Amino acid sequence: MILAGRERDAIMIMSIYAAYRGDHYIGEGTLTELAKVLKVKRQTLVWARYPAARKRVEQTEENPKLKSKGGIHLVLLEER
Repeated sequence: MILAGRERDAIMIMSIYAAYRGDHYIGEGTLTELAKVLKVKRQTLVWARYPAARKRVEQTEENPKLKSKGGIHLVLLEER
């Protein structure tokens, strides 16, 4: 069964992630909980799960001319 849109996002709400900003551990929780802690939109964290986002974060962190708080890295801990 293939889920799309909000049905897929409803399932993702129950997934538990660990969040890192750069090398610093931020915490763990659902995407909604982490969005509040990191003070970003939930959609930002949804995007951060994709390979394209990880690639951009790595490119940004490698460039010394760009100043950043550090990219957001998510690690899936538990899928419910």
